[in-house]
Amino acid sequence: MGIIFSVPVAEPLDITAIHKAESEAKKSKSFVLRNAKLPACPRRLPYLSKLREVDLSSNRIVEMPFEIGRLYKLQSLNLSQNFLSKLPSSLGDCVALKEIVISNNVIDAIPDQLGQLKLLEQLDASHNRLFEIPPSLKNCVSLVYLNVGENLIEELTPELRELGKLIEFNLSFNKIETIPDEYGEMSSLQKLDIRGNAIARLPEALLRDTSLNRLYTHGCPVGVSCLFVPSLHTFFG
Repeated sequence: MGIIFSVPVAEPLDITAIHKAESEAKKSKSFVLRNAKLPACPRRLPYLSKLREVDLSSNRIVEMPFEIGRLYKLQSLNLSQNFLSKLPSSLGDCVALKEIVISNNVIDAIPDQLGQLKLLEQLDASHNRLFEIPPSLKNCVSLVYLNVGENLIEELTPELRELGKLIEFNLSFNKIETIPDEYGEMSSLQKLDIRGNAIARLPEALLRDTSLNRLYTHGCPVGVSCLFVPSLHTFFG
């Protein structure tokens, strides 16, 4: 049996609010419509080709249209706190994206096409139902912040070692038992959150060869072994 979740009951759209957001977007290049009880992405949004920012957080959206890939100039996308179960593969065509926030949905997979986003700096996919981080994310060479906390991830792909600019990596509250030795190649990594996993050890290279100075380990058996690593602050709470 698959995972069951409740789809929100549709309510009458606030057409006035949508028209207002569209009108303001033409001037500001930002389409912002939070907490508007939207059951779907506004129909004309993918055709506002000059948009730099889209914020549809805290709505009731269950699916984003494939046409979202038309927003070639989009730099920031916030779809947090909706009811999305998937993302369109065309999101990989939004090549100017620097920030994606898709936290607090029911997404079970990140499309491989997101690996096409060479300028992406921040990806927050926390509080979803992800089973893995796709290896294709190794190609997001500008990524400095990656949050996949509160998911269902059991195994990590070694290919992510190529994220040489990654500074903060949140893996908290998944089902992970092992950190790949290859992650010792993440030379810029400063903050690692592994709380709530079953990780018993960290690769020596991760402690020795990266810039790691913040390690969060509450509920994780790895903590004590890291107490005496020079310059590393370990937090158990």
